[in-house]
This record gives sequence, structure tokens and C-alpha cells, in this order.
Amino acid sequence: MAEQSPCGADVPALDTLAGKLEFLFDNIRPTADELGANDEPGRRYTIREIANKINKAAASDPDAPTISAAYIGEMRRGVTTDPRASHILALARAFGVDPGFLIDRRVTRVVQEQIDLLNELRQLDVRHVALRWVLREQGLSADTSRLIEQIVERCRQLEGLDLVETRSDRPQ
Repeated sequence: MAEQSPCGADVPALDTLAGKLEFLFDNIRPTADELGANDEPGRRYTIREIANKINKAAASDPDAPTISAAYIGEMRRGVTTDPRASHILALARAFGVDPGFLIDRRVTRVVQEQIDLLNELRQLDVRHVALRWVLREQGLSADTSRLIEQIVERCRQLEGLDLVETRSDRPQ
């Protein structure tokens, strides 16, 4: 079952390993160094790329595990639900997250909030992100928060404080 992130987007339920891996594949992107010349910036990792990152790390560390893309795919689909701890650690390193994200519900929520915030910062200017987080901390829903943001934007326009783009005009 999908949940709704604080920014209003549907995200996979984060109560299974498969859901957590899907969240990581949906939200963590390759760095500029990892992208090839013909790659689209902001594209998703492939399962093979994550396996290659893990296997490359294993080549320089004899204690690190190797992993196949097929095995990662099984975990992502929920076929494999109890991988070795070394695979959990390797997956976390490959995505650059705390290994607790994959095993501890509290850490999962903290990392999810951090990733959501980073994604919002990429899409919006900092002022909107700050307002959204304050409203969320007050317990308001994503829909109510968006409405308040729109009211604030309209008030700023009426006051002539700045030219504010509408949400549909902002680059995504």
C-alpha cells in the first residue's frame, strides 16, 4: 500500500524491505560522476548499477560481499525478504543512506524525511520548503499546507513584494 509523503507524493509503504528499496530507487539519483556523457541528469539508478557499485566496493575489500542484479531485483520485488546483514550494509552504502533505514522503523522515518526535504529543495526555493516544513510540524495536511502556500504567494503579489511564479511555471 502506498503512503503519501509530506510533500504530497505517493511513496511505497516503508514497512517492508521491498518498499524501502523501492523508495530508494525512486528518490536517490546517480551523482554527476556516475552519469555517462549520454545519461539524463536526474534519472533513476538501475538495479544493475547498484549491483555494480556493490561489486566494485567488494573488489577492493575482501570482507565486502558481492551481489547480483537478480538478487537485488528479488529483494525489490519482495521475493527475498531476509537477506544477509552484509547485503543490507552494502545496499545502504551503494545508496548513501544509513543502514538503519533498511532495518529500523525510526531510522527509516528520519531518512525518509531527510530525502523528502532534499527532493523538495531541488524542486522549490528554500522559502517554500521552510514554510512547508513549519506547517507540517504544526500537524497540517499536505493539502492544507499547499493552500496556505498559495495564500502567502497571493498576499506577496498583492503587496508587490516580489514576482512569484505559479507552481505550474516552476521548473521541476
